[in-house]
Amino acid sequence: MRSGGREGRAVTGRDEEQETDKQDVLSEVNAHVHEAAKRFEGVEPGEDRWDFTCECGAPDCRLTVSLTLPEYEARRAAGRRVLAPGHN
Repeated sequence: MRSGGREGRAVTGRDEEQETDKQDVLSEVNAHVHEAAKRFEGVEPGEDRWDFTCECGAPDCRLTVSLTLPEYEARRAAGRRVLAPGHN
C-alpha cells in the first residue's frame, strides 16, 4: 500500500486497479460518443463541441470535457486521455 492517495487516504493496489478499470470504461464510453458524433457531423467534422466524460478514474468524478471531434481525435492520436482541467 502507498500513501498520498486522493484526499489523503492510503491507496492500495486494488484501488489503483479499480481506477484503471474505470478509466478503461470511460475511454470506451467516449469512443462511442465520438462515433455517434461523427454520424451527426458527416464526412467533414465541424466546430461543434461534444461533451466527453473525464477519464481520470476518480470514483466521484462526473465532469465532462467539451471538445470538437478534431480535438478529441488529436488527443487519441497522441495517446492522451480526456481529462478535465486539473485532473490526472
